[in-house]
Amino acid sequence: MDILKNLPVTDNHIHVDDVNGYGAIKVAKIFYNAGGKVMIVLNKPTFDGHLTRSMDILVRDVEKINKETPVKAFGLVGVHPAELTYLMKFMSLEEAKEKIINALNYAKKLVEENDFIVGIGEVGRPHYKVNDDVWKTSNEILKYCMSLAKDLDCAIQIHAESSTEEQFKEFSEMAKKVNLNPERVVKHHCGDMVVEGEKYGIFPSILASRVNENVVKKSLRFVMETDYIDDLKRPGVVLGIKTVPRVTRKLIEKDVLDEDKVYKIHKENIEKIYKIDLDL
Repeated sequence: MDILKNLPVTDNHIHVDDVNGYGAIKVAKIFYNAGGKVMIVLNKPTFDGHLTRSMDILVRDVEKINKETPVKAFGLVGVHPAELTYLMKFMSLEEAKEKIINALNYAKKLVEENDFIVGIGEVGRPHYKVNDDVWKTSNEILKYCMSLAKDLDCAIQIHAESSTEEQFKEFSEMAKKVNLNPERVVKHHCGDMVVEGEKYGIFPSILASRVNENVVKKSLRFVMETDYIDDLKRPGVVLGIKTVPRVTRKLIEKDVLDEDKVYKIHKENIEKIYKIDLDL
C-alpha cells in the first residue's frame, strides 16, 4: 500500500494553464495519482494588460478541479508584481498602479463571493532590479494588498526577491501596521527560512526540493510548494507536478517524517494559514 494513501499532501503554490499547459484537470489528476490531495492554485501573470481575466479563469479552474477530480483545490487571486513593469511599457507608473489597484479590488470581490478562494496572491515586489520609483510603488501596492487581506480576514502570498531575515522582519512590520496577523502572510519561494519565520511570524513556503532533514529538525512550521507553471514549452518549471508527494514519500521512507509530522506540515499549517478545514 502506498504510504501516502491516507495522508494529506498539499502543494501550497501551483499554477494550471488550459491554453499553454496540461490544464487544470490533467494537472490535478497527475498530482493525485502521485499521492497529492490538496492544491493551492494561483492565477498566472498575463502580461497582456487584462489583469482580471486570469482571476476569472482561476475561479473556473478551481471549481473544475473540485467537481471533476478527487483533489481538494483552493485558489488565491492577485496581480503578480512583474505586471507593474510590463504595464509601464504602455502607460505611466501612476496609471499602472491605478490599474493594478482596481484589479486587486476585483480580487477582493472574488474572495468575498467564493468560499474556495481563500487569499490574495501572488503579490509583492519584483525579484529583479528596478528603479527606486518602481520599488517604492511596488511596496505601496503590497501594503494595499495586506490591507485587503486584513479586511477580508484572509491569507496573502508574497512573491519578492530572495528571502533574508531583514526581509522577514520588514514584511512582519508591514503587516502589523495594517493590523494583519503576520501568520497569515506566506512568503513563497523562500529558501529554508523556518527559524526566521518563527521569529517574525511570517509563514515560509519552501520549494519541495529544498525540504530535507536539516529543515525538519529546525522546525515544522512551514508548507511545501512546487511553483509549477504548467507551460508545455517549459516542462517541469519550477518543479514538476509530482514533486511535493515524491519528496514527502522519500522523507517518510528515510524516517525524517512520520504521520504526525506530515499532518502538521500538510494539513495543520495549511488550515491555520487559510482558515480552512481539510477533512480528506
